[in-house]
Amino acid sequence: MTTPSVTPDTSAIGTGELVGGHEYLIPSQWCTSAGKRVFDFMLATILLFFALPIMLLASLAVLTSPGPVFFGSNRMGQGGKRIRVLKFRTMFQRKELGVQLTRRGDNRITRTGRFLRNWKIDELPQFINVLRGDLSLVGPRPDTDEFLNTLPAHLRPVLASVKPGITGVATLLFRNEEELLSQVPENELTSYYIKTHLPKKVQLDLEYASHASMFTDVKLLLGTLLVVVDRQARSDQ
Repeated sequence: MTTPSVTPDTSAIGTGELVGGHEYLIPSQWCTSAGKRVFDFMLATILLFFALPIMLLASLAVLTSPGPVFFGSNRMGQGGKRIRVLKFRTMFQRKELGVQLTRRGDNRITRTGRFLRNWKIDELPQFINVLRGDLSLVGPRPDTDEFLNTLPAHLRPVLASVKPGITGVATLLFRNEEELLSQVPENELTSYYIKTHLPKKVQLDLEYASHASMFTDVKLLLGTLLVVVDRQARSDQ
């Protein structure tokens, strides 16, 4: 599978109510419907049931390094509510200062953590977030208020009206994010993310929100599965 080129026009972000020449102030009815919540809850329950054996093995693997099994990260949820997004811990337990950005080759990541991240097993606990109603299966990836507060004021309510998700368009197109960020000098990382990387992701998320449906969600979930399998197959070659 060839990684698609991501070059959305973000020049309009922050200059008005148009993004890429289209108005994205109103998410589709599916984004905020009861049907999407039912879809998420039922599918997450099924997926969590089948994922439990893998999660048990992952828990034992995580405990090979000192620290808790799970890692909770504070993110902004729907309506500006702060949520605690769950993951299996993939880093050595130690206090870290600075922004929460991870690059390829990050020496904070454990050997087990690299395996879990490659297979996206570290994100399986987020099915629990879906059952709790914090996340959707598909939606904009939740980010920190530190980054989201840098967006133009007229865009923040749009993102806040849509429940963040485990996967989405931006997640798939920027699946090599850690590799991309590794090419940026460390002292320029935050500035690059805020000024260049984040606006591109936001535009993709707004485009998703404007035309989301159950069909697009199913398509993105299947695409995520194919990407994970293809990525691991390439790494094994």
